[in-house]
Amino acid sequence: MSPLRPLAVLLLIGCCSPVLAQPLAPPPLTAPAPPPRPLLGPDGPDPRDRPPPLAPPGSVIPPINRPDARLEAALRARLFAGPLASPAAAAGDPDQTEWEQARATATRPVCADVGPLRYLHNRVDLDGDGKLETVAVVVGSFACASGGCSLLIFRDVDGVLELVAENGLFQSPLTVISNRHRGWLDLTLPASLHGAPDGLKELRFDGRTYRPVPLAVAEGTSGPPGTVLLELLPLPFERLGQPLPCGP
Repeated sequence: MSPLRPLAVLLLIGCCSPVLAQPLAPPPLTAPAPPPRPLLGPDGPDPRDRPPPLAPPGSVIPPINRPDARLEAALRARLFAGPLASPAAAAGDPDQTEWEQARATATRPVCADVGPLRYLHNRVDLDGDGKLETVAVVVGSFACASGGCSLLIFRDVDGVLELVAENGLFQSPLTVISNRHRGWLDLTLPASLHGAPDGLKELRFDGRTYRPVPLAVAEGTSGPPGTVLLELLPLPFERLGQPLPCGP
């Protein structure tokens, strides 16, 4: 036998023998990703700034067609002068109590002196907390001027209506849109200058109240789409909303 033959046989056996399975190495450990930075702070973006639309564009939420005694009391308390302190209440501080109350109410008229008033109201969750805010407009010779009528927004705090915003800018219609500021939905309404149409205004929440901001609208468009919340239909005054009585 040739001396090279055994070497060839050994090489053939070595190349054809099964290869033992090698254990799999565990994947390398990676540090967990840091949590996203919270979007908090009074001046920072709010997680609710880009919510889904409130309702299909162009829809209308009809106003509530029944009187609301609690709202009526809140409207009277805001619009009209209240009673002065009784003599018993003023007795503790005769130099201040009654005079301070008189000064606080001096610029507001007595309800019985302003003529008939009516109000329209609706409810919508403006701040996304699951509770409904109340939006009301008061119409009548006392409540309306060239710039518009009295618009008031209240929120429910433990069963009490707390004023959020008040202005005399209401022009029909009042629309709620899906944009938010400080977590509250924006509102839009027509603007008026000396009684003539003057584009649109947007009401934005600034953390405390709603502030009007001029809204640039492209020519031929009607502004951002939204849901009509309050609208003054061309009806006789006596059929608009509900009467606002001077007392319960």
